[in-house]
Amino acid sequence: MKVIITGKNVDLTDALKNYVEKKVKRLEKYLEEPITIQVVLSSEKFRRIADMTVSAKEGVFHGSEESHDMYSSIDKVVDTMEITLRRKKEKIKESKYREVRPGSGQEFAVREEAAPSVPEIIEERVNTKPMSVEEAALQLDAMGLNFLAFINASTGRMNVIYKRKDGNLGLIVPE
Repeated sequence: MKVIITGKNVDLTDALKNYVEKKVKRLEKYLEEPITIQVVLSSEKFRRIADMTVSAKEGVFHGSEESHDMYSSIDKVVDTMEITLRRKKEKIKESKYREVRPGSGQEFAVREEAAPSVPEIIEERVNTKPMSVEEAALQLDAMGLNFLAFINASTGRMNVIYKRKDGNLGLIVPE
């Protein structure tokens, strides 16, 4: 984490720099490396202003607070940035868990919700030519398919040849 502290009409004492660095360390847990935090402390008449810009992998965040005391301005801007970064982290975490992951228990809820809907039937027409079972097996391999419907040349009936999980081929012959 890289912290850049600059002052505008403010004497940057070691105590003030150390205070800023100590407070900024709280933001580290909400961000992934690399992190660059730029803090600008300024003084205008009776106002003490603390501007903070956080650049990280998750994005660029900016906050500004003012009060009559520089230390309270720093506290306020760090609190504001902490709230902003916490919300961003929760939003990212929530979006990751919206996906249904196998074994998470969420797939059952999704399946129950989807059950009442009627699946759409998509019709595909293919020209099947009569062929032997051996030709169908060769075509199944050549086309890289999991199954193939064909007309058996010896019987003249529709058959289906498919790849089994054990690596063999299965043949469905209607009676």
